[in-house]
Amino acid sequence: MYYFKEGAMNKSFYLVFLLPLLGGCAMTPQKVVLYPDVLIIGSEVGKDKTVALTVTDARADKALGYRTTRLDKDSVILTYSDVTKVVQEKIYEGLKTYGFNVNVVSGDAPVLLKVEIQALQYSTPTGSWTGGIRILARLKASVKNGGTTYENLYEITNNETVIIPPSQGKNEELINKTLADVLQRLLKDQKLIALLAK
Repeated sequence: MYYFKEGAMNKSFYLVFLLPLLGGCAMTPQKVVLYPDVLIIGSEVGKDKTVALTVTDARADKALGYRTTRLDKDSVILTYSDVTKVVQEKIYEGLKTYGFNVNVVSGDAPVLLKVEIQALQYSTPTGSWTGGIRILARLKASVKNGGTTYENLYEITNNETVIIPPSQGKNEELINKTLADVLQRLLKDQKLIALLAK
């Protein structure tokens, strides 16, 4: 029969619990796929009107972010996806759901929607994953219909408290949720949609 002192037993249990967490702290780059799930209720407000759509990426840093404040290559989060193409496809799909006929163009047009991706950023405000993470998405939309123009900025910040470092899959889920939220906000802007349909 074996006997353990209470203090030694507690220490052993603590080490068994802690070692896997410490092992998970080693940082390696993460690469995620963007697939924002944007829910738009269909309507006929567009009445088959033709809208020209252009999307540009104005982000200074093409990395999605870093899991520490050191901004080193081991903590970086990148994406396999073309961010411009993903945003363009989702806005295209949303406008089609509203009944618009959408053309993707690079020039000017009578009815034009320009969208600028200003931010899609993952960060750890407290300096490490132990305090939580923040994901920011910001889009700027400019509409021109004849002589009438409209501009608006759409920003979403999602904060997540975490106990252990998020896996690549979890970070992918959180980034996609934030991107979906900001796209949904843009596509539900009634003033924007009304001017496109005017």
